[in-house]
Amino acid sequence: MRAVYLILCLLFMSLLTTGQAFAFEDNESEARYLLSQGILSYLQNKGQSTPSLEELREAASLYPEYPRSITDSTGKKFVFYTPVERVVILNTNAADAMTIIGADRLIVGVAESVKEKTLQYPQVSALPSVGKFSEPNIEAIMALKPDLIISYINWPDPAKLEKHLPSSMPVLRMEFYKANNYRTEIESIGHLLNEEENTGRYLTWYDKYFNLVSERIADIPEDKRVRFYAESGSGKSFGRRAYGEGTGLDDLCTAAGGVNVARGYIKDYADVENEWVIRQNPEAIFIWSSKGGYTTDERSEVIALHDNLISMPGFNTISAVKNKKVYVLTPEFAFGSSSPVALIQIASWLYPDRFSDINTTALHHEYLANFTHTSKEIWDSGTFYYPDGKD
Repeated sequence: MRAVYLILCLLFMSLLTTGQAFAFEDNESEARYLLSQGILSYLQNKGQSTPSLEELREAASLYPEYPRSITDSTGKKFVFYTPVERVVILNTNAADAMTIIGADRLIVGVAESVKEKTLQYPQVSALPSVGKFSEPNIEAIMALKPDLIISYINWPDPAKLEKHLPSSMPVLRMEFYKANNYRTEIESIGHLLNEEENTGRYLTWYDKYFNLVSERIADIPEDKRVRFYAESGSGKSFGRRAYGEGTGLDDLCTAAGGVNVARGYIKDYADVENEWVIRQNPEAIFIWSSKGGYTTDERSEVIALHDNLISMPGFNTISAVKNKKVYVLTPEFAFGSSSPVALIQIASWLYPDRFSDINTTALHHEYLANFTHTSKEIWDSGTFYYPDGKD
């Protein structure tokens, strides 16, 4: 016991000499700073965010591995004085992230949307349900006694989640699917959960293909880049449901070298007139499909989305339709951990001469083998994008 108190005192004294540095070179410098801050907060009794003496004792015994911190995608910072051992996830993107960094063993409860993905998450989908991603069951969550809950930024509303939970059950809000922030989120959660090795292996693979695409399209002038239109089918009120700047599909297609015809016209998601789409005359069209992916019986629905668009009155005059450059993408393929494969596929559709040396099917199988728990059944029978050469 005296040794623990001595460590606490020494770490507190280090606060006086280390300054207020927030860029940490390694785990030890981070742990030293966070523990010192925790001790200071405890001595000053700063309220709800103050760690308990028991937390500080345990953190000191785990030093220099802990404490660890993470800042979620809303900008909120969390400090964990001990390892996270029980995690509740409220969406499939969080399940995907936890799986590829090798931390899915920590999951104790999942949203209904995860339970439905039995072929994608054979073990995790069997865990207890905690309700819908937007309407969580608070009693079910609390019964599982999680150290951490992971949700989207906007769903569920804090009034349906944080408001009902004790401070000992923090809610980390991250997306894990948008290309412009995905890498940072993965690196952050991997560090928090002490999965740096698995995370590093995945990010090395991730960087390889994102960098490859960036290098191969770098010399294409803006006015020579392929103009694309992105949507998810019929509009909610009229016309088509278009995807603009700020959506995951726009991020990915832009990273592949495309220019969205809706940029500057809409933000995020919005209905647009059919006539507007025809006037834009995009050179490629990408359709987001909620069907397909890690299933073996939804191929016809994916194909129907494609065929519905190309048969719309007047759409036969659009360059993308005339040149057979209309493509369907499923979220399990386009977003999240498999996004490097999707990026390569989209780039090869936009600029086939620059990516003819890459076999996207083989690359996708490599991803499935190395970073998922899926079986060969889904590799061969799943419809992740269309056309895919399986007809």
